[in-house]
Amino acid sequence: MKVIHDAVHGSIRLDDGFLSLLSSPEVQRMTGIRQLGLGFLVFPGANHTRLEHSLGTYHITGLMADSIGLSDDERKEVMASALLHDIGHGPFSHTLEVAFKSKQGKDHMDITQRIIEGEVHLEVSDGPSIPGALEDMGLDPKAVASHVKKQQADEWVWNRKDNGDVLSAIISGPMDADQIDYLMRDAHYTGVAHGAIDLDRFLETIMVRDGTLMVERGGVPAVEGMLVARALMYSSVYFHRTVRIAEMMLNRAVEELSLPVEEIQMMNDCELMQALRNEYGFVREMAERIIYRRLYKRALSVELASMGDEERSTVAEWSGRQRELERAIAHRAGIDEKEVLVDIPGKDILISEPRMNETEVFVWDGRKESISKYSTLPGALRRRNVHRWGILVASPQEHREAVSKAARFVVFD
Repeated sequence: MKVIHDAVHGSIRLDDGFLSLLSSPEVQRMTGIRQLGLGFLVFPGANHTRLEHSLGTYHITGLMADSIGLSDDERKEVMASALLHDIGHGPFSHTLEVAFKSKQGKDHMDITQRIIEGEVHLEVSDGPSIPGALEDMGLDPKAVASHVKKQQADEWVWNRKDNGDVLSAIISGPMDADQIDYLMRDAHYTGVAHGAIDLDRFLETIMVRDGTLMVERGGVPAVEGMLVARALMYSSVYFHRTVRIAEMMLNRAVEELSLPVEEIQMMNDCELMQALRNEYGFVREMAERIIYRRLYKRALSVELASMGDEERSTVAEWSGRQRELERAIAHRAGIDEKEVLVDIPGKDILISEPRMNETEVFVWDGRKESISKYSTLPGALRRRNVHRWGILVASPQEHREAVSKAARFVVFD
């Protein structure tokens, strides 16, 4: 048994089997991946890592397993999945998710499953293999991998006669251990007071009925608090405008990087930044702008709330054609197209944050009911936009005025 002291949860205990998983190269890689990607550029305290979050998810998963009375084998299986659930993240966490998805056809959860099952691994000199460590613990790597992502192509786990569905809901669902930890942890490290969750009340009221993870009637306020915390954190932290601009800059630089996407995917943050700095011209410039916080500035930002139907329709026509729009704006402003970045939030947000709109929680009140019967919050939150802008255009400071005028003309005139 080893005790790890965590800034959010206090003492986290791991026994021999989990210590072996913790020692694997793929898990240790997460010590070099910031949980909030480029969020530290706005929130200087946000330097916590994916490994810290994974340990926290592991800890909360154990508490949930105890609350609903899982067997020892089920508890071990779901806690292994919790510890490993983020090992497929690329550098800077969600920042490059859309780029990886478009080039590989796989998101970080797909990569995580492949790593757990041994199809992908880091080429290092030593360290235990994840499938081998799991098998030494008496666990099936395929079963552990299945809980990372819902709706598996291989349906065998969903037809298991034990609590297979429940174990998956603990890792990936509308009230899972993953988001409980990241909301609490991200609020702690950013200093934003939006991630408060009544974890004790939640643990007292979660239960399993009809093979479904749900809460008792008395747990509805705790779930409401969790859903509100998630909505506010997305607006104020995860989709902060300055962070979004920095993310666009990094994505543009990585597009130009002359390395296979599979190699980039398995880097940590420092390795990627060094790879970018080893290049020349635009790619190196973007890396150094991010490192020394010389970010592009907002040239045009049109708030969703201020847009009429015609403006919304006009912007929607450009969705998915950002590169074309960037070229048109740059041409009119008389600058290089790489000096214009356009963000039109759309389906790419759901690719990087697939559970953002999940609010369908079930409540036990003598029978299984939807939380919407007891609260109007879930419906309201589903309709709420997590980003304030309908279109955002950024450029270097020296071109800001020219790009602003050009963008308004090209988009709206």
